[in-house]
Amino acid sequence: MSDLVEELFEQELMRRGVQCRFDEEALRYRVQHQGRELLVSLDNLARDYAREQDEACVVSFVDNLLSLYVEEQSWEEVRGLILFTLEPSDYAEPLLLRTPISDRVDRVPVIVRAPRQTVSFITPTMVDKWQVSLAEVEAAASRNLAAALAAAKLEHADVDGMRLGFLGTELPIKAALILAPNLREVLSPVLGWPLYAVIPDRDFLYLWASRHRGFLDRVGRTVVKEFTTAPYPITTEVFEISDTGIKPIGAYQTESA
Repeated sequence: MSDLVEELFEQELMRRGVQCRFDEEALRYRVQHQGRELLVSLDNLARDYAREQDEACVVSFVDNLLSLYVEEQSWEEVRGLILFTLEPSDYAEPLLLRTPISDRVDRVPVIVRAPRQTVSFITPTMVDKWQVSLAEVEAAASRNLAAALAAAKLEHADVDGMRLGFLGTELPIKAALILAPNLREVLSPVLGWPLYAVIPDRDFLYLWASRHRGFLDRVGRTVVKEFTTAPYPITTEVFEISDTGIKPIGAYQTESA
C-alpha cells in the first residue's frame, strides 16, 4: 500500500470531520460514520491513484465510501436512481443483496447519484425502510438500466471485417449494461446476435457477435491489463449473451493465476 495514498485518504476524512484508524490485524481502516463502523480497504484506491496520478480520485473514493449506507431518502426519491452493477464475488465481506451471474461475478442493486456518479450499495435495511419488496427494487433497476442503454451512444470499430462494439455513457458502471433487458433490441441491428462480452472492470465493456469466435484470441491482453490495473476490477471472464441469458464461456489467465 502506498504511504502517499494512505496520507491523502486520512487527510480527506479529517477534512470532513470523519474519524478513522488503521487496524493492523485486519490491514484495513476502521472509519466511524453516521453511527457505523466501516471496514475499508484502500486497494482499489491505490490502483486508481497509480493509474491516474490525480488526487481527485481520493475525493471520489471518499464520496463513494461515505454514501454507501445512506438510508434517509424515500422510495419515491430513489426509485429513478436504482440500477444493477456487476461486482466480483470474492469480497471479504460479501454484499448482502447479490445474485450470481457466474462463479466470479454477482449482480448487485445500487443507487447511482449525480453529479459525482457515486455508487451506493442497497441494503436489506434500506429496502425495509422503503416498504417495498426486493422484486420491486430489481424491477426498477432493470427499467433504469434499459433507459440508460437507450440513452448511451453505441459505437463500433471495424476489425478485419468484424464490428467491435463499445458504449459511450456517463455511468460509472458501464459493464452492467449487459444486464439491460433491451440489450438485443438496441445492439443487434449494429453488432448482430448472440454476442460475446468482456467486462474486466466496472467502466469497461467490449461486445461483438459470437460468430467471430476468433477475436477471443486478440482481446485477451487488453482484458488482463484492464483487470490488473483498473480501480474496480470485475473479472477476466468472457460472457456469451443470447436469448437464453448470460453465461461465462471461459476466462483469460492473469500472471498471478
